[in-house]
Order: sequence, then C-alpha cells, then structure tokens
Amino acid sequence: MPKISARKLIYDTARKSNALISGGSQNIRVIDMVAAINDAYEIVVENNIKLADTNSFIRENLRKLEVKNYSLELKKGEGYYFAKYPDNLYKRLNHVAQVTCKDCEGIKKIIVPRIVQSDDLHDARKNPYRKADFAWEQLIMDEAGDGLYIYVDDNCIQVDKLTIDYYRTINYIQAPSLLECADYQYRNYDDELIIKDVDFDLDNTYISRKVTDVAALLIDVDTKDTEGTNLKLQKLLQVNNIT
Repeated sequence: MPKISARKLIYDTARKSNALISGGSQNIRVIDMVAAINDAYEIVVENNIKLADTNSFIRENLRKLEVKNYSLELKKGEGYYFAKYPDNLYKRLNHVAQVTCKDCEGIKKIIVPRIVQSDDLHDARKNPYRKADFAWEQLIMDEAGDGLYIYVDDNCIQVDKLTIDYYRTINYIQAPSLLECADYQYRNYDDELIIKDVDFDLDNTYISRKVTDVAALLIDVDTKDTEGTNLKLQKLLQVNNIT
C-alpha cells in the first residue's frame, strides 16, 4: 500500500475542521495545520501503543513503527555493561542478551535479563539466588533514561550482544510544497529548513483517520468547553471508532 501523503492529511484535516465550526470555515496557515496534525499523530500513537499488548488489531496497525532485533552499543564498566538506547526509541518491547563465560570457552548462552527496580538493585546484586550467574542463566538489569545497565559483578559472564525490539518515534509530516509564497522559508520547531514534503509514516487508513479527526478537534478554536473537548477526544481515540 502506498504512503499517505502529507497533502492528503492536510486536506482531510481542513475539511473536518471546517465541519466542526458552525456556519463557516477558517483559514489556517499550512505550518499551523501541520503542527496540529503532528500533535494529533503523537496523541493517537501514544494511545494505541498503550493498547497494543492486548489488542492484535492495534498491534498490526503499528507494525511499521516496530524495530526488530536491534543490537545496542555496549560499553563495559566495573562489574557492569551499559547498552545505549537508539535515539529514535519510543518504547522498548523486549530484550535478550547473548553471553559467554571466560572460564567456559566456546559456550554461548542466550539469556533474558531480569529488570529490577533501582531501589532493589543493591540487594539483588548481593543475593546469591538473584545475582548474575552463567550456570543458572541469570542476569539482572536496571533501566536508565538513555539505556540499560547489565550487572555481571564478579561472575565470569561476558555480554557479547544485547538486542531489543522497540517502537520507534514517529517521523513528523512536513509540507513545504503547499507554501503559496516561494520566498517564504518553511522551518520546523528546531528551526531546520525543510525543502521537501515528508509523508505519513504509516500506510493504513485507520490510523490516518484517527489522526485527522484529532487534529481537526485541536484546530477547532471555537471549542471553549475543555471538559467537552476531552470527552470528544476520548471518543475519537476509542478502538472501535473506525469511521
């Protein structure tokens, strides 16, 4: 299925936004329309990722955002390894380590490290039934904001590889081709000059409809009732609301 163009998303959002306003239409700058669509994209994807573990339909719609078997960059410290997250990580799904033992040449094992909370980490590293152990195929791990710490301490374990599956961050749409004035520069929120359109990441119409529905609601400047807007938003985000 071909990608959904940024132009189509903008057209659909403008149409839905005007339909929300009683008795007329509104003129919105292209760059503001794009910002609303990207905000809506974040809201819809965040909501759907929360539901994906228990809803196969949602999981299938997010496949294009999944990255499989990504090997993290490893750095060895004193008694631990640090595995740095990729810059585009949104949510880690699972992880697995490939390890060897310096005392057992030629033996490789695949271990799923067990994540422990930071306040329990000290006890876990000292507990003989919980700490790293090659024979018992045990590894403990702590999650930081930018990566994972795998603790081997004085065990013979050497971590050769740590791979993860994860949801990546979305790519924002852009539409400089819709600028009416050729002299006007199209810049994003980082003040980066954008010269080419960036189309929608996902190729399914279910997510794109959700995004344009939510974007139209965000653009509806006549909506003064915050509680009412939140109720509308929750209704739009319902999984069974496909149209």
